[in-house]
Amino acid sequence: MSPEDDKESPEKEFASNTSLHGFNRLVISPGGALRALWVLAILGSYTGFGYMFGSMMQSYFNYDTITDTKLEFADELTFPAVTICNMNKFDANKLKAVDWSYLSTFLYGVQMDIPTLLSLGVAPDETVNSTLEGTKVEDLVLQKGFNVTWTRMPFCEWRGTTCSQLNFTHSFGHYGNCFTFNADTDSPLKQTMQGSGNGLKVIVDIEEDQYTESFSVGGNSEVGLKLLVHDPREPPMMDTQGIALAPGNSAFIAVKQTLYENHVPPWGVCQDLQLEYYDTYTLNGCYLECRSKHVVSNCSCRAYDLPGTEESCDPTTMFTCVKDVLGQVTRGELKCDCPVPCSMTSYSTSVSFSGWPNKHTREYISPMLGMETSYMEKNAVVFSVYYEKLNYQKIRQLKAMDEGQLSSNIGGMMGLFIGASVLSLLEVCEFLLKRLLGFLGKHWRPKMVHVKPKDPNTAFHK
Repeated sequence: MSPEDDKESPEKEFASNTSLHGFNRLVISPGGALRALWVLAILGSYTGFGYMFGSMMQSYFNYDTITDTKLEFADELTFPAVTICNMNKFDANKLKAVDWSYLSTFLYGVQMDIPTLLSLGVAPDETVNSTLEGTKVEDLVLQKGFNVTWTRMPFCEWRGTTCSQLNFTHSFGHYGNCFTFNADTDSPLKQTMQGSGNGLKVIVDIEEDQYTESFSVGGNSEVGLKLLVHDPREPPMMDTQGIALAPGNSAFIAVKQTLYENHVPPWGVCQDLQLEYYDTYTLNGCYLECRSKHVVSNCSCRAYDLPGTEESCDPTTMFTCVKDVLGQVTRGELKCDCPVPCSMTSYSTSVSFSGWPNKHTREYISPMLGMETSYMEKNAVVFSVYYEKLNYQKIRQLKAMDEGQLSSNIGGMMGLFIGASVLSLLEVCEFLLKRLLGFLGKHWRPKMVHVKPKDPNTAFHK
């Protein structure tokens, strides 16, 4: 018998020396029955591992997520931005005859010339022979609409100290002029004590007798303020968000802060787009830009309350084309692709009301505010905005199984079912490589050419 016959096969050698559990038992088992049992055990273990491995991979590639919610307490919290808008775009006492004529389509849906307006009771003035060609609607809103002055805001207090219109930042919105408290993202204000009286308290005179709105053509029939608590980095959308505050009441607005951290695809759907007119991606900023682009595309001008650099639309276009385009956006006929931000701060509010003013305020405080008692009850809006508790909720979207957990689970299943490790897998790879090289060497070995030796008797003789 040759030495090659005595040599063990590579398979037997591998089974005898591998660290994979069970294979060496096949080699050393004395009888066929015991060996058959070990074959069944090995096949069952590998089947179990294959099933568990497939289940884990399926779970991983489902990209499931879990939600981690925490309640965090702090010594101080960054105060949100507070935007207020009067529910009236223009003040009647600021409009001249030419203004009434220019804005009549926008306000009432009917173009009225100055003679018609004079016949309806508009007082004649120096503008009866003037025109407003080239005038922008936003300029008239700014000059002749709601304006935060000390007469409009007779009382403003932040954490017990006096504030004024200088603490407010102007912006355009659905209601015309709007003003935001704490809009500076570089140096935001902070609340250090919880509860009412430790935040913002304001009294605003809405001047109800100067309202020019008309509900019949899409204006407002309400009287009061619209208030929105929001992230300073997020532009307000006052037509779809906010709290309505009526005169003759004092509103207590308790605020709770929630931080969201959403996951990127494929585990989540969040995406931070680069906006054209806002530094930070927010849903409100995206929706406002989307509205503006649809209006510009269809009307060749920009609505005064939407971002952009295009020329603002005239009153007739605002009432016809712009109104129709925004209606299509609302109905979903014109789409807006605005994914969820990956990080966002949201503020929820709970509002309670009390009657205002009381007897003492009517008798003693009204003269200090420059308001008569009857006027104050019909025109003064009082509100307080504050953190109810100095805590915030943090909600994070996490992977149900990340790469580390997947590898850990696979390693555990390998150890449980087949007693394998990474080094065991290297042993298998080494064995397969040797067998492949042996196979290739056996079948691709070059054939030897045998030359028949010459007969010495037939040697060449000279």
